[in-house]
Amino acid sequence: MLFLQGTCSFIAFLILITNSLCAKRKTAIFLLEVSAVLYLGAPIVHLTYEGVPGDAARWFVNISKFLDYLSPSLMLLSFSLYLRDLLSHEIEVAKRNKFLLALAEVILLIGVILLIISRFTGWYYFYDELNHYHRAKGRIIATIIPGVCMILQIICILSNYKNISKRVRLPLVLFLIIPVLSSVISFRTHGFYVTNISTVFMAIVLYIFVVMDSNETIENAHKREVEILENYKRELEIKVDERTKELRIANEKAENLLLNILPEPIAKELTEHPDKTISQKFPNATILFTDIVGFTKMSSQMSAEETVYMLNELVSLFDKRAKDEGIEKIKTIGDAYMAATGLTTENTQDGALKMIHFAQGLLADVEQFNEKFHMQIKIRVGINSGNLVAGVIGKTKFIYDVWGDTVNVASRMESTGESMQIHVSENTWLQTKNSVSYEGPVNVEVKGKGEMRCYFVR
Repeated sequence: MLFLQGTCSFIAFLILITNSLCAKRKTAIFLLEVSAVLYLGAPIVHLTYEGVPGDAARWFVNISKFLDYLSPSLMLLSFSLYLRDLLSHEIEVAKRNKFLLALAEVILLIGVILLIISRFTGWYYFYDELNHYHRAKGRIIATIIPGVCMILQIICILSNYKNISKRVRLPLVLFLIIPVLSSVISFRTHGFYVTNISTVFMAIVLYIFVVMDSNETIENAHKREVEILENYKRELEIKVDERTKELRIANEKAENLLLNILPEPIAKELTEHPDKTISQKFPNATILFTDIVGFTKMSSQMSAEETVYMLNELVSLFDKRAKDEGIEKIKTIGDAYMAATGLTTENTQDGALKMIHFAQGLLADVEQFNEKFHMQIKIRVGINSGNLVAGVIGKTKFIYDVWGDTVNVASRMESTGESMQIHVSENTWLQTKNSVSYEGPVNVEVKGKGEMRCYFVR
């Protein structure tokens, strides 16, 4: 008994310093273990002083026996508080369960009141002049009251058995059943303290399983928290990936749109330095102009939708060829199409020959267009080579453009050319005469330049 008493005292101390139990459950188990210490200590004191004459001995035996009767009630009250907290955590407690637990607690309170009355009336027990303990007729009440409370608590446990944690199911039932069986033996046998020992032992067992269950609950809660955090992390990563993908697609669309307006180096420069003035001089570029012969008269005989559709189809052919052959489209002005090559700081002559091949391809595209749509469209093409300045003007609705005498002469080559012919300046002829066959030269009066020697690609 001393060993069990020391164990319960140590458990009570552990409960005070532990953080693994909630406040209500901690209070219930602490009260249970303290009651167990009193339940074990009371018989020891009683055995020591029972039968010893004297007032001091009478005081000790009376107090020890009172605690011997009171301790089971305190333990059952503690167990009731524990059940109330356990059921409220495990399931939604039904009104019937609340009523049963409340009834058990009221009965225990009545039992304590009767015990106090018996202490002064001798209803439960009394002592003779030599301080010997004697049972009284009312003692059976002291046994019935805890028994009724145990039955009510067992009903609560069994009605919620499946919903209670598996780890504490059996200890809960044994905590009540074993003391009941021991009480029967104790009621029939005077001086045999099996009830005290078995009850305290089950209190220790219950504490062990309660702590294990609480640790498992905390561990499961931590696992659940980790799982929730990991799920949140995965969902966040998926959302970030989706947003990143959407942003990447949006950036690609913006970049593609910008590249449709500006050359790639210019687009990159404008993106990185939006406030910077974009301009550059090129020593030997080649400019092409082309427009549709008689477009004004042709468009007057067509609806607006038909005109736009026709221009879009034709320009789309030109754009595709420009992209395939590495030609930089500059812009369209009405029915006119403007393109450039040789936009590099190096003074090379490759651009002029590329532009001649591109122009020949444009004539082939027009013939293909006429055959497909049964039309008789004809174009003039003018080409000139030389130095020029290119850049971006303005901050809104900007466009990449080229300026200089080279551009003006190329425009004059187109306007003074002939339908379905490639009209080139002498500068372009000089750079391509060894690779391209020409007709001419012919002298052409160019506005602002006077008479110029020009050539037609054969």
